[in-house]
Amino acid sequence: MKRLGILLSISLVFLAVAGAMSFAQSKGVAVTKTAPVIDGVVNPGEYSFSQDFGQMTLYVNRTADSLDVAVVGKTTGWVGVGLGSMRMDGSTIFMGYVSADGKPQFQVQAGQGHSHSDASSSVAATVVSYALKESGGVTTLEVKLKPADYVKTGAKTLQVIYAQGNDKSFRPRHVFRGAVSVALL
Repeated sequence: MKRLGILLSISLVFLAVAGAMSFAQSKGVAVTKTAPVIDGVVNPGEYSFSQDFGQMTLYVNRTADSLDVAVVGKTTGWVGVGLGSMRMDGSTIFMGYVSADGKPQFQVQAGQGHSHSDASSSVAATVVSYALKESGGVTTLEVKLKPADYVKTGAKTLQVIYAQGNDKSFRPRHVFRGAVSVALL
């Protein structure tokens, strides 16, 4: 009887994990008609895709005219989101923080190995608009991009990296990071 209970418990755990995995894998970004307002505040339902990673939450939305990405990090330091690779190397990275005087600081960076440097002016020109806010120990970065530069015809996924640091600077290493491949529906 005890053995049957253990097998039943294991089966339930397996089913719960399998269900959660299939739900997570079915999420993706479809082309919508409405774009988020790029104001440094992510409102419920504003983005068609979101995924919470504990310390950070990633948001993505896509229209015919824009690719909108946002990250919300539990930090008063910098936050960043990169597109084009599952690693820093080869990613176009958008990062920012709100300085001590309340001014947003934003940079477009090119990932090179385990580092980054200023992106070319043509890559920086893919940014249509951005906004940064810091409030209550949380920093939010929203970026509106030209979609053709990041979503190639026939692409099935959007490779995204995300990271945050504790400092108000673009140079210190991240204290939290990750990568996700988001399905394009």
